[in-house]
Amino acid sequence: MLTQELKKLKLQSELISVSRDCSDEDLTGTIEFVSDDAVVMCLYTDDGEYDGFTLFETHQIDCLFWGNREHEAIKLLVNEYGEHKKLKLHQQSFESLLFELAETHSQLCFFHQQEEDSFDIGEIKAKDKEWIKIHTYGPKNSLSRLHKLIRIDTITRVTVDSPYQNKLLELFNEQL
Repeated sequence: MLTQELKKLKLQSELISVSRDCSDEDLTGTIEFVSDDAVVMCLYTDDGEYDGFTLFETHQIDCLFWGNREHEAIKLLVNEYGEHKKLKLHQQSFESLLFELAETHSQLCFFHQQEEDSFDIGEIKAKDKEWIKIHTYGPKNSLSRLHKLIRIDTITRVTVDSPYQNKLLELFNEQL
C-alpha cells in the first residue's frame, strides 16, 4: 500500500511530510522518485524555500501525511518563493541511486547513525560492496578536510544540492 500511495502522490505533485524511524525530524517536500527500495524527495523549508534533494530507504517510513493547513501554506510559499529543480534518475535501489547521485554531484551529505545526529559532507573517492571512502569538507567552524571510511549499510539518508552544502562548498573554494 505504501509504495502505491507514494507513486500516486508523486503523480499529483503533492507536498507531503514523511516521518522516518531513524529521525526525530519530518522531511517535507515532493516525491521525485519512488520504488519499493528507495524514495527521493525535493525538500522545502517551512518558508517554502528549496532545500535540496534527499534519498532514503522506503522501509524507514513510519508515517506520511499531507493536506493540512501547514502543507497548504507551504505550497503557497513554494509557488511564490520556491525553486523547483528536477532530478533525473535511472537506478532503482538505494545503493545504486547513491552512486548515481555521486556521479552527478560534486558533493553529497551522508547521514549515518541510528538517530541521524551525525552527517558528513564530502565526495566519494572509493567504494566496494560494504564501504565507501569519502573526502569530507568538515564543518564551517573548522573548514578542515579529512578522509573517512563509512559502512554503506549505516547510511540512513543522502542529500544533494542543499543551500547549506552549497554554501559550505563556496567557503572551501575561497580557501580561507
